[in-house]
Amino acid sequence: MSALGAFRAAIFDLDGTLLDSMYVWRRVDELFFAEHGLELTPDYARAIAGMSYRESALYTIKRYGLRQTWEELVEIWTRMAEREYRENVRLKPGAEDYLRALRARGVRLAVATAMPPGLFGPCLERRGIADLFEAALSVEDAGGRGKLSGKIFRMAAERLGVQPGECVVFEDVYEGVAGARRAGMRAVLVYDEASAHRHGEAADLAERVIRDFTELLREE
Repeated sequence: MSALGAFRAAIFDLDGTLLDSMYVWRRVDELFFAEHGLELTPDYARAIAGMSYRESALYTIKRYGLRQTWEELVEIWTRMAEREYRENVRLKPGAEDYLRALRARGVRLAVATAMPPGLFGPCLERRGIADLFEAALSVEDAGGRGKLSGKIFRMAAERLGVQPGECVVFEDVYEGVAGARRAGMRAVLVYDEASAHRHGEAADLAERVIRDFTELLREE
């Protein structure tokens, strides 16, 4: 595929896009389901892909008849994941260099993620890239709606002071790519094994598909 060309702003997902972190959620699911005596089936991760934490918790409660509130479930999941994010999660290959290259040519950067700030904030700080972003939004800032609605991407553009058509969104899941397009933005699909089952559909909507950010660095 051809180079991306000019754009004023870039909006990045975190899990599976900038961060090599999907293993954390596989482990959280395994531990949580084991503790509750539930069967973790392959379709569960696919069902909640692109949902907000609230939507994922409500889905889990309804599907498995759990007694917790969605707030309690999110707190449990966050507590299980926070140490791994703070200490061990790494960036995808070429991610930091690409972010710095974009900033060097005046592109404005934002985060749009399903993760709560309590997880992604310390992770980005530890990786030394938090100050590269002018805005960082969680889907909870968009009323708890998942990526598919496109609302979080429109909010990110507003925070950056740019028009949707001036933005490129980097996502690893179909729902994120589809939400970006719904918001009137260009989209780049970043390959991640955890979401590979819907990459064909996402690729049909994306302007470009990359394996990692080193591909884009060669074009800077």
